[in-house]
Amino acid sequence: MKRAIEACMPTTIHRWCIWYITKKIPSKLNSYKGHVEIEQEMNHVVWNSHTKESFDRNWNDFLLKYGLVDNKWISDLYEDRHIWVLIYLDHHFWAGMRSTESSGSMHSFFNKFITRNNSLIQFLKQYDNCLRSREQRERENPMLQIFTLSY
Repeated sequence: MKRAIEACMPTTIHRWCIWYITKKIPSKLNSYKGHVEIEQEMNHVVWNSHTKESFDRNWNDFLLKYGLVDNKWISDLYEDRHIWVLIYLDHHFWAGMRSTESSGSMHSFFNKFITRNNSLIQFLKQYDNCLRSREQRERENPMLQIFTLSY
């Protein structure tokens, strides 16, 4: 996909979806004890590192804490951090979209509120509930406001 995007749309910036990366943790790291804690810690490092230097320091601490220094998948993720870690993408304009805004994560989000059996009126009410829920989540986590559209 990367090569095709580079060939067909050379000025396009391609980034990876954090949501899909974290969904792979159980299968990629299932041989490690406590992969649930690993996922939580990795999310913490990615979302709460506010500079590239702090990300690198936090990532190294994360690797040491969970014995992941020699893990190829984790090493490859680090090498490609410039296309999925938020702090490395902050110099590009994203029109408010985060790399977690995949169709899968958006479906997961909307499925909590909307079903295919909703009438148009129910759909509009539930859509409004979705936006309120999202806005509340952004208020609780100010870093999300930087990367999402205001409603």
